[in-house]
Amino acid sequence: MTIKSYLKDKIVEIILVAVICVIIIWLLLVFKVNLVASSLITGLFLVSWISIFIYDYNRKKHFYNGLQENILKMDKAYLVLETLEKPDFLEGQLIADALYEIDKSMAENVALYQKNNKDFSEYIEMWLHEVKLPLSAISLKLHNLLQQKPLVDTEYKKLLAETRRIESLVNQVLYYVRSGSMEKDYHISKISVAEIIHETAMTYRENLQDNEMNLLIETGEMDINKTIVNTDQKWFTFIMGQLISNSIKYKKTEGDSFVKIVVRSENEYDKKRGSSIEITLEDNGIGIPEEDLNRVFEKTFTGFNGEGRTKSTGMGLYIVKELCRKLGHTVSIESKQGEWTRVSIIIKNDEFYEVV
Repeated sequence: MTIKSYLKDKIVEIILVAVICVIIIWLLLVFKVNLVASSLITGLFLVSWISIFIYDYNRKKHFYNGLQENILKMDKAYLVLETLEKPDFLEGQLIADALYEIDKSMAENVALYQKNNKDFSEYIEMWLHEVKLPLSAISLKLHNLLQQKPLVDTEYKKLLAETRRIESLVNQVLYYVRSGSMEKDYHISKISVAEIIHETAMTYRENLQDNEMNLLIETGEMDINKTIVNTDQKWFTFIMGQLISNSIKYKKTEGDSFVKIVVRSENEYDKKRGSSIEITLEDNGIGIPEEDLNRVFEKTFTGFNGEGRTKSTGMGLYIVKELCRKLGHTVSIESKQGEWTRVSIIIKNDEFYEVV
């Protein structure tokens, strides 16, 4: 609140005071009070009013400026009332009381919304767990039929592929629902890169085989059995599975297709920075147009996904980015359309993960 804005707000009061001063002087002159006495009485009145005016301005300025500054500084502006001293003037008290009631009403509505959202999420999660059981049974039955009747495996393969696609979408929804409160469902622990790769390969080997894609591992001179990272194995395996599913979905229709997992160390270990391990999943699929690269992690963004291919939900890479962010990992992507795509995840083993 500036003095200019305060004067503008008080313009009517100032005009009235000026009129009162003129009336006082006129009355004093009518009753034949000498000029010196008239000036003194009027001056005392003006000094008293100006003192009250300045005092009122200063105390209101402190409250209103503090309110405005804190609103601009805070990430959660609705908590601004907690940062202010209780005002000693009526207008400020009325504003503070109004803000308190508004905050209280908002908190009650947010609490109700969160409860309803939590109940719905729990129901969806329970339903997803239930629906996974018959899907797994169908997949197992189809797999057994393929082993028993190889001559009619074409239709069975199609059914199995569609069933696995449904399972993949169900898992995607499940992990997306859990990502809102994943701190209750994940556990960061020290795990070797070899375990991560083994779990990923075992979980998705049938999908890769059915789509005639080779899985390659490139570690250079690193001993991945001794290379330890801090992550959650179940969540990280799901992340790798989403990337593999994308590679399968956007593979080339001709020629040999592969998915390659490349592991390398970003820097040597030191206490402050820690050691960073980069796990990259690379494929030789149709690639991503350059103009889409900056948007592939956006929610529901599909972009170009090739003609005649299964429609994408646009959620896979978004969920990957969200899970990586919550696990403390960094994910990036690069691609050349028509040739290859690489998605890299950097896992930092710094003091953030150390248990004290």
